[in-house]
Amino acid sequence: MSYLSPPIIGCSEPAEKLRNNIDQVAQTNMTVMIRGEKGTGKDVVANEIHRKSKRAGGPFIKVNCGALPRDLVESELFGVAKGAFTNAVERPGKFELAHGGTIFLDEIGELDEKAQPKLLQVTESFTVDRLGGRLPIPVDFRLIVATNRNLEQMTEQGTFRDDLYDRLNMYSILVPPLRARKDDIPLLVDYFIGDCLGQAQRMVEGATPEALDILQEYWWPGNVRELRSVVSRVVFTGKNDWICEEDLDFLSPKMCRPVVKGGSYHDQMTAFSRQIIVWALQESEGNRTKAAKLLGLTRTKFYRLLDLHGLGDEPPRNGQGEKDWL
Repeated sequence: MSYLSPPIIGCSEPAEKLRNNIDQVAQTNMTVMIRGEKGTGKDVVANEIHRKSKRAGGPFIKVNCGALPRDLVESELFGVAKGAFTNAVERPGKFELAHGGTIFLDEIGELDEKAQPKLLQVTESFTVDRLGGRLPIPVDFRLIVATNRNLEQMTEQGTFRDDLYDRLNMYSILVPPLRARKDDIPLLVDYFIGDCLGQAQRMVEGATPEALDILQEYWWPGNVRELRSVVSRVVFTGKNDWICEEDLDFLSPKMCRPVVKGGSYHDQMTAFSRQIIVWALQESEGNRTKAAKLLGLTRTKFYRLLDLHGLGDEPPRNGQGEKDWL
């Protein structure tokens, strides 16, 4: 199955802003840093920048820095010269392969610290030194990087070079989480259904209004990637011509975002409090002690709030004493 093509699906304000940012930078040769949570589609944005650039006819080379073994980073990125080590054969690195096009370094925050100085040198000189090589090799590339990590904090901690950060952060694009563009979910669902039908070998007309309500209320910790997986699962395993409410029973109600359309201040604060608790549980991967620490709460108060919102082991409270805890 293809993945998000056309890449930016949606008509929400965040989706339009994202498209405008891509259009603004695509025709330049600036280095772009794409930020966003896991699963938001940072690779899709990188592809779109390349597709709309003057380098669209050239190669698009993607490298997952988090998947590179430490002892192979230099050879993978910058290449190997003949005779660099026993039985070594000449091999170009990813930067050479991207000559005339774009190289996309995903998860740049995972790049080994020993490789960071050489990456800085390549971005400044547009030449690469192969492992064991004698002469620098000129390369013409456009660099795009992506991260879901706090690189500013990493520079303060000394785990990411501040001069490299400055070099990479020429133009920054923030990819919004799916919960910030939930109006786009019906369009995404329709697209993913169509994308699955060829392999599923059955017809699915779409999603019912009740199913869409569930999908739009869900918090989507895995963002667009998770939505795609959910739709694929239902299309391949479902029995109905439409995605129905019962097809989505596996989506835990505890992870659904409450919809507050109005009401008293206390009602809205209660709903917002629940969202904060859900977020903390997601960030801590369900570890309640870590979640409480993340929010600066004592275990006692955090567990009381869990029960209050129906997220703990006790049933939701009847409302008595809520105002003392929110």
